[in-house]
Amino acid sequence: MKILLLAFTVLFFIAAIYPQRDELNGIKFNSENVQRFQRTSLFLNDNKPIELQNSFSISFDISFWDLNSYGPILRIEENYGNEIRVIYKSFESKDSSNIYITLPSNDNFISIKLLKKRLLRNKWFNLKLIIDKQGESLIAEWDNLLIGKIPYQIKKANKFLFTFGIKDFKNPNDFDVPAICIKNILITENNIKKYYWDLNPFDKDPLADKISDSKINVINPVWLYSDHQKWKLIKDILTSGHSNNQPGLAYDSINSKFFIDGKENLIVYDLILGKDSLIKYKTTSPAHWNDLSYDENKQLLYSYFTARGEVSVYNLKKNEWEYIRKKNDDAGYYFGSTKFIYPNDGKLYLLGGYGYYRTKKDLFSYDFVKKDWQIVKLKKNEMTPRAWFTFGKAFNDGEYFIYGGFGNDTGNQELGFNSYYDLFVLNMNDSTITKLKLPKEQKFSYSYLFNNLYLDTKDSSIYFLSMKEESKSFTFSLNKLDLKTGDITTVGNKFWETNEHSWLYASLNYSKSTNEFITAIFFNGKYELFSIKYPPVSETLIPAFQEVKQTNHTEVIIFAMGGIFLIILVIVIYNKRKGKSNKIGEPINSRFNIDYSFSGAKNSIRLFGGFHLYDKDSKDISASLSPKLKEIFLLLLIKSFSNHRGGITSEELSSTIWPDASPESAKTNRGVAINKIRKFLSNVEGITIEFSDKLWQIKINNSANCDYAEYLKYCSLFKAGNTLNGSLLNSVLNVLAGGEFLRGVSYEWLDSIKFAINIEVIGFLKSFLESPEIKNDPEKIVRICDTILQFDIVEQDALKIKLRTLTETGKIHIAKSSFNLFVADYKKLYDENFPLSFEEFISS
Repeated sequence: MKILLLAFTVLFFIAAIYPQRDELNGIKFNSENVQRFQRTSLFLNDNKPIELQNSFSISFDISFWDLNSYGPILRIEENYGNEIRVIYKSFESKDSSNIYITLPSNDNFISIKLLKKRLLRNKWFNLKLIIDKQGESLIAEWDNLLIGKIPYQIKKANKFLFTFGIKDFKNPNDFDVPAICIKNILITENNIKKYYWDLNPFDKDPLADKISDSKINVINPVWLYSDHQKWKLIKDILTSGHSNNQPGLAYDSINSKFFIDGKENLIVYDLILGKDSLIKYKTTSPAHWNDLSYDENKQLLYSYFTARGEVSVYNLKKNEWEYIRKKNDDAGYYFGSTKFIYPNDGKLYLLGGYGYYRTKKDLFSYDFVKKDWQIVKLKKNEMTPRAWFTFGKAFNDGEYFIYGGFGNDTGNQELGFNSYYDLFVLNMNDSTITKLKLPKEQKFSYSYLFNNLYLDTKDSSIYFLSMKEESKSFTFSLNKLDLKTGDITTVGNKFWETNEHSWLYASLNYSKSTNEFITAIFFNGKYELFSIKYPPVSETLIPAFQEVKQTNHTEVIIFAMGGIFLIILVIVIYNKRKGKSNKIGEPINSRFNIDYSFSGAKNSIRLFGGFHLYDKDSKDISASLSPKLKEIFLLLLIKSFSNHRGGITSEELSSTIWPDASPESAKTNRGVAINKIRKFLSNVEGITIEFSDKLWQIKINNSANCDYAEYLKYCSLFKAGNTLNGSLLNSVLNVLAGGEFLRGVSYEWLDSIKFAINIEVIGFLKSFLESPEIKNDPEKIVRICDTILQFDIVEQDALKIKLRTLTETGKIHIAKSSFNLFVADYKKLYDENFPLSFEEFISS
């Protein structure tokens, strides 16, 4: 038992200090922001030719940190001096930019039109170029969609130089570099991976590729993770000449816009465009010391005195204030309270606050008829009186986290206020405020906490903003609270400093469109907007990583993990495989979660290779589901395939999704969630949620389909003794082309199901290899083995059969390349060298 405890402790420690997230990978290119000789260039294979005798492709992920800088993204020069050029041309029209892919003759090209409204900073795209020597053509794909194909005679060329950015710094005419970021560079030959640079700054050698150890030569690199460490000022917005006259600010998270009430006009700042505009009011707003809230559903702005007060309403469509505040609620100041709009009822709410030497704990809602705040009767309120706490959405619909703040048990200031480090949840579904028990309440120094906290559901952490007085000055920090451990860390750098003692107003907002946190701070008559890329990381985290790797502590930790694997072998190996599912070693068509067989199929569900749901227009709408609704949908779907019942009861659904909720709360949550999913499915024909025989089921009729249901059908046919033929095999392999079942999706209830399905699929495919018809068809054998390796990258039986088949058919070069890739995967997965050579392995 002690060994098990130690094992989990080491695993947890590793997870805590090694948060390897793909978002931190990549190199950012210096562009027009610096002088020519400070700009960034990247040369593959140390600026030496790469030999490619056959058809090949190069793909990479790209994002733009500034849309206005023209220049070559990539140049491919072959050994005859000809050059393919990929050029970014900013804003050829008012609404779009273009990427041009030109051939040496310049008489033919492929154009990729990038709409300005979709070309957001920090948004990643994938560009792939395929040089088909047999077909004498060049093919371009953008985000896995075919963009163009043009003739290109290149049969004789076999050596190629690949350059991103400036190619020749000695050439005064070669000076343009677009403002881009690059990662995940992949080169394949005959669909076999030959080079892969993910540009992971945490690797021992971030510039070495994962297959052949080929190096990148980079000039003036700027590692992308630095944007996750440093806040930067993106905009100053002047609002008033009076330093204490705080104008209200509200955020539209759907359209990534800030609204600032300037009394005579409304200031609108568009994060995507990076521009602000003015709307002159028809009627003057309250504007003095007012909070501002934006109702995204009704498109209304609400303005009310910071300490409470009567509410005024601004209708954006009519451009006028419909109610004007006539008086302040002087008898009940609530400074430092939180105000929010509950979308389920559209009401304004106010919680906590400070006034007349007391902190408060009551919850109010605003009555527009009586023009007054009415107290909400809570069934339970375990929160002590407090103000200047942080507040935001929790895991479940209708629930909000409340963290920290200051106050005391009575609320009376004369008894002294304390800083709090506790966590509560406000449940609007059952009108309760309940204290949650953190593993520990870690203390840190702060003067105020600010709204709005942000919950990362992937790693169960909340981010919140704090201000601290240090050495007679005030600074802001972003903090991360790990709900699993109670640990609090400062992420990003401390930013914004003043030594003036004055009221300070700030808010934290997450922009989904640009994948960054935006902090708005009001001081001395202006709002200052700062941004940091998501996820933010500690300033000290990266140097600590580098130091650990340089001193070889990584090897010590991996050795300890080796002992853990022996104890809990099946679970840990499975989790490791799951965690590495998007790393080097997976088949080409799953690197970017591509499902070539079913991509764009309308009215369909795809579970192999990840979760995808296509509507009646063949649009993948799975990303539009909230994390909780996605989990509920998948639970209903998988239980609908159950052989013995074909559904799930209300009680099972509630206990799985809301294990800690009361029966009444769970019933309410369940009803709301089912209705939302039904509404979501209205754009999909043939897929419905039904309740029959006390079971919730997802029904799929003949106008729709699901790859897992197809797989189960083929399993039944095969088990029933149907004769194996080429058509059946092709159908099976097409269904399974995506690879691992629900890759990248993990829930406590799901992991064992995924593991069982993946093992079952491998066994099912192996049974095909025993068929006499297949044994005489090398092409089908290799295809079956490749599909098996999609589900388990180190499945040695399938690999051995594949290598023997390739060798016997004279494709020894491809066989050895496949083996080298397997050896690299094996090393990465188990941190030990594979014990056999190529010859020893295929003869074993």
